[in-house]
Amino acid sequence: MISIMRETLTVQVYQHLKKRLLDGYYPGGERLIEVKIAEEFNVSRGPVREALKMLIQEELVVQIGNTLKVFSPSLTDMIQIYQIRQQLESFAAKLSAKNIENSDLELLESIIDQTKQAWLSQAKEDVVRLSIQFHEIILSSSGNDHLVSLTNTIRDKVTYFRNSGIKIGIRDESCIEEHAQILAALKERDSLKAANEMYNHIEQDLLSLQAIYK
Repeated sequence: MISIMRETLTVQVYQHLKKRLLDGYYPGGERLIEVKIAEEFNVSRGPVREALKMLIQEELVVQIGNTLKVFSPSLTDMIQIYQIRQQLESFAAKLSAKNIENSDLELLESIIDQTKQAWLSQAKEDVVRLSIQFHEIILSSSGNDHLVSLTNTIRDKVTYFRNSGIKIGIRDESCIEEHAQILAALKERDSLKAANEMYNHIEQDLLSLQAIYK
């Protein structure tokens, strides 16, 4: 039986490794060597092995025979991830239109205003951060915990794409207007319109991604 202390250590190693992956610390395709990670983290190989298994399940690490490598996505992988995100977040917007609190609607409006200011200042990191926050509020307002969990798994991969040297640029200020249209649909409590606006918004991200890699 795994002790609570051992379980906690595995989770800690998993969290550190996952953060490194999402932050782009390891380049795509880099080999991950269990014993080296254990030495670096000053832990035994057991927790590292278990943590890597968890990351394999999340497809951030790939096992080829006995070799473990950091996920190196193809364009097809990226397109498929965006297509799944498109469906999940559209459904989240549909549910959110009925469930979102007025306070969150006000917060979304404030985020759009902040995003406009960040865009004018060319503070691109702030634009990305605020965009993520906008989507997170809508997702959490869906009221569906399983949807939140599934969507966060997909969005972790999008974060990984963005931070691992893969070219995913900020499109242009049209994305801010798209957020405003999503917000308008949420304010109207129009589920179908909110879902369509979110779908179209992520469709534009997908088209932009495909254009970059043509």
